[in-house]
Amino acid sequence: MNDLFNRLESRAKQINKTIVLPEGEDERIVVAAARLHASGIARPVLLGIPDKIYAIAESAAVDVSGVSIFNPSKDERLEKMAAHYCQARARVKEKVALRLVKKPLFFGCMLVEMGDADGVVGGATCTTTAVLQAAGLVIGYEHGVPSPSSLMLMQVPDFLNQGPKCFGYADPAVTVDPTAEELGAIAVQSGHNFRRFIGEKPRVAFLSFSSKGSGSHARVTKIQAALQAALALEPDFPMDGEFQADAAIVPRVAAQKIKVESKVAGQANVLVFPDLDSANIAYKLTQYMAGAEAIGPVLQGFRKPVNDLSRGCIADDIVKVAILTALQA
Repeated sequence: MNDLFNRLESRAKQINKTIVLPEGEDERIVVAAARLHASGIARPVLLGIPDKIYAIAESAAVDVSGVSIFNPSKDERLEKMAAHYCQARARVKEKVALRLVKKPLFFGCMLVEMGDADGVVGGATCTTTAVLQAAGLVIGYEHGVPSPSSLMLMQVPDFLNQGPKCFGYADPAVTVDPTAEELGAIAVQSGHNFRRFIGEKPRVAFLSFSSKGSGSHARVTKIQAALQAALALEPDFPMDGEFQADAAIVPRVAAQKIKVESKVAGQANVLVFPDLDSANIAYKLTQYMAGAEAIGPVLQGFRKPVNDLSRGCIADDIVKVAILTALQA
């Protein structure tokens, strides 16, 4: 792990949050849980049939004797969970809710919703859609957030010959074509999470092919509306746009292109892209052409932390996502 992630790991150890891993019968998850427990990064909770999990741990030569293991299909809290789920959903019958909360992803989210855990990390064997659905139904969204989104942390090894610098890219993984309202909420959530992870004051730039009206198009108008939507949420950090990418991050270019006062132009560290296409392309180009480390993506917008894994993940990836989840709690 690089210096940035070493710092994040140290912070996670200090708070030692409880993180649920619903896919507890997957070897990668078991190995990651053993590492999280042994290193003191977090208190992992594995979901699944205990005998199967212990057999997997023995086969992988890892120790999970100190890790909490719950079987969602037989847990004594199931009826309480079903009743809790129905409280806010008058049309849902408890029998239906009971079948739902027996599913590992829903059970894990219920543990978080009811305060028995701090965050959920899923997606090693199930789809992103399944993770988002369980989180949306059980935990729900933060006030003022219309839909979930994601943030990718990009650690650039040497930016403008000034040494390493971290940027936040949003949204590279979830919202395909956000509305102006959604883009505004994405920007605010991204700023908050960037500060939470990196400890720097966020300076959020809304990106476009236009800089402060240099271009005229409906897509530019949407970005301008997104900025106003974000400002209406009253964030306690500077946000501005619309900017071309170079005007957002390069002081020399900003001085040439931006003729109005801005606390963001040339100084941005959180970049809000117009859509999923541009954000996803940009982070992968930055990763491979600039040698940047991509950390994430981190899901955002839920009332409590839930994160998604790639189904091609390895144990190290799971540990990293668990660290980020703990820091969101």
